[in-house]
Amino acid sequence: MIELIFVRHGETEHNAAGLYYGWDDSCLTQKGFLQAEKVREKLKRKNIDHIISSDLDRTMKTAEIINRNHHVKITIERNLREMNFGLWEGLSYKEIKEKYPQKLKEWENDWIGMSALKGESVSQMYERVTKEVEKIMHTYKKGNILMVIHAGCIRAILAYLIGRGIEDYWKYKVDYCGISTIEMIDGFPVLTAFNQ
Repeated sequence: MIELIFVRHGETEHNAAGLYYGWDDSCLTQKGFLQAEKVREKLKRKNIDHIISSDLDRTMKTAEIINRNHHVKITIERNLREMNFGLWEGLSYKEIKEKYPQKLKEWENDWIGMSALKGESVSQMYERVTKEVEKIMHTYKKGNILMVIHAGCIRAILAYLIGRGIEDYWKYKVDYCGISTIEMIDGFPVLTAFNQ
């Protein structure tokens, strides 16, 4: 049996400032480090066979903190990055509305297919992330796999594995360092924990 354990990174400076960002790197805040320590404590008795992190600093730092109890190799995977917000990276909603009003309106009317300028759409990110998860499940046939990734990625995976697809993307609120788990039982995904 394979168990997929998803943890979102801790709070970052961009999160605290209310900025849009995905591929820009933003450091964990002091609160973010405390959240990572808290999730490390929650997972310390959990058997973890593999840890996979996106290649961004916020997830790698969170994964390193959790791994202090497990001492397993951390595999870095670029395909598990958050959505790329392109020219909107590092901007607030107000700034995006002022600088790119038409593009923002188009994006709000078609949140699945439209992308930020020089960024990617939810659909493109969903395809990238779900392909990677399929590859991970094919590679690791059994064991407990911890993925330290991003809210958008976790939403995409939950929508893909237990929801009705991309249309369910916004149905999941993913907290900083929240733990969600899916067990693959006889080939079927079963949600066993959400946002704990």
